[in-house]
Amino acid sequence: MNSTTQQAPATHERLLHSDLFQNYREAFQTTTGLRLSLDSVDAIRRESKIPSLKRLHLPVRAAEAVVAFVTMQPVAIQSEVFRSFDDVARVMLQDDATAAEVRMAREIYEQTPAVTPERLKALETLLQVLAVQLSEVAEHLFLEATESEPITVRKAREFIMKHLTESMFLEDVARYAGVSAFHFCKVFKKYTGHTFTSFVNHARVEHAKKLLMKPRYCVTEVAFDAGFQSLSQFNRSFRRVTSKSPTEYRGELKSKHAMADAA
Repeated sequence: MNSTTQQAPATHERLLHSDLFQNYREAFQTTTGLRLSLDSVDAIRRESKIPSLKRLHLPVRAAEAVVAFVTMQPVAIQSEVFRSFDDVARVMLQDDATAAEVRMAREIYEQTPAVTPERLKALETLLQVLAVQLSEVAEHLFLEATESEPITVRKAREFIMKHLTESMFLEDVARYAGVSAFHFCKVFKKYTGHTFTSFVNHARVEHAKKLLMKPRYCVTEVAFDAGFQSLSQFNRSFRRVTSKSPTEYRGELKSKHAMADAA
């Protein structure tokens, strides 16, 4: 069972009930008239077979895994090719659809909001913003213990976060948790979806993100203050988690602050 399967259910539920998603969903529907949902990885819907119908799915990621999808209700894309359902029906019949399938498609089509390709692109941009924000929340949730976790895992989390900036060895964490190293590895992976090393690297990257918000820290200082043994290790781990280099991440932070100040 992979990390996506392990992490996704609990994280999805917590994101679904978060103020961020609930407030954004309400604002999105009020503004656009379109519904949003936050689908679990297992419940993601297949694309419609009806030409011109499109459902947007934007992935929410945490700790290198997809944990949910921001999903918008289906819309019918109006274009030069598909001006009305007659154009849709013609394409379906060319693809050997039956008369019953075309009638069913008409019922669905007539109940589906229509948008232009330009508006669809704008809607996708809005959902990308939400997906990124939810991914940031999910990264924080990844590091938080839950009541469903056994005491062994919770004690391990406690030890890791307390000694995050120090050299850390699996045997020391297992001893603190009161189990053998073998048992610790098995239980920790089961409940966090990650190995000890992967979890520690992610926790250190999250700590580094906070330090990068402080201009007085250079990237090298951030690397060592976050517990990494070398700048190259820091750069690799940071890019693996965020898909950006520390310098790129800091640059984006500066841009966001500048836009906020201008507003």
